[in-house]
Amino acid sequence: MTESTGKPVLHPMRVVAQRTGLTPDLLRAWEKRYGAVAPVRSAGGQRHYTDADVERLSLLVRATRSGRQIGQVASLANAELQKVIEADERAAALNRAPSSDGPAPEIFLSTALMAIEAFDAYTLEQTLRAAALRLPADDVLDQVFGPLLFTVGSLWHQGQLQPANEHLASTTIRRVLTWMGEVASPGMGAPVVIVGTPAGHLHEIGAMLAATTASGSGWRVIYLGPNLPAEELARAAKQVKADVVALSIVYPTSDTTVVDELRRLRAHLPSTTGIVVGGAGATSYGDVLREIGADALNSLTALRQWLRRRVRG
Repeated sequence: MTESTGKPVLHPMRVVAQRTGLTPDLLRAWEKRYGAVAPVRSAGGQRHYTDADVERLSLLVRATRSGRQIGQVASLANAELQKVIEADERAAALNRAPSSDGPAPEIFLSTALMAIEAFDAYTLEQTLRAAALRLPADDVLDQVFGPLLFTVGSLWHQGQLQPANEHLASTTIRRVLTWMGEVASPGMGAPVVIVGTPAGHLHEIGAMLAATTASGSGWRVIYLGPNLPAEELARAAKQVKADVVALSIVYPTSDTTVVDELRRLRAHLPSTTGIVVGGAGATSYGDVLREIGADALNSLTALRQWLRRRVRG
């Protein structure tokens, strides 16, 4: 907005406060502490704001109402602020949606991917938590987390996703899966499964998906994480009287060390303790898995069915 003289119209603080919803004290604090805007001063020392100042303050207000701290967003350019706000508002809308006719899994998936690409951990976590709350447990794992991990891995291998973005995604997904497993954890009378990865296998997200699947299938999960020797897996299984040891194998594949680990695991476990193995690399160990009587599964759906059959049996 400009005057007839061509000069921009300036707005006094009371007008800006009315337009943005900020109190004068908070407006002054945002200016002084965070440099949110830089108003011009009249000859008498009064603050006056341009249309651009009002627009920026309105964006900052929207961002903080979505849960952001002003210190986290005050340095962002307006275009970046707008992206953050839109992502936050999408996530909030997903969380408010009624579960009976709420968003399809694809909406959660696309919103999560956009958050990863924007390096927006807050929106990513809120989106995944909303998916976990609004979708059936089986659907959120099979149609959101599984495809999300596959897509992130593919983009990273193709060089289309930076390592930092991949790490942000993995860290956030771990945190949400841990929360989901805690919420779904059954009582002490449930069958027990030990979940982890063999020695030398550091990729644990597949194991965490398996653990969350097991919790939702009526099993009490003892999650041991990645890279554990066969003797330790077996010792833990015997100590808690586990019914099953579940392993995720991703990479490396066809590794003789892993073959030996699997044989030692079977040798150290009671004969009544089952072994189930999944993950992208599991099929490369088919011979030794058959040798030790382990079940190889190729999806979370197959694992879920396998676990539920054993509960009923």
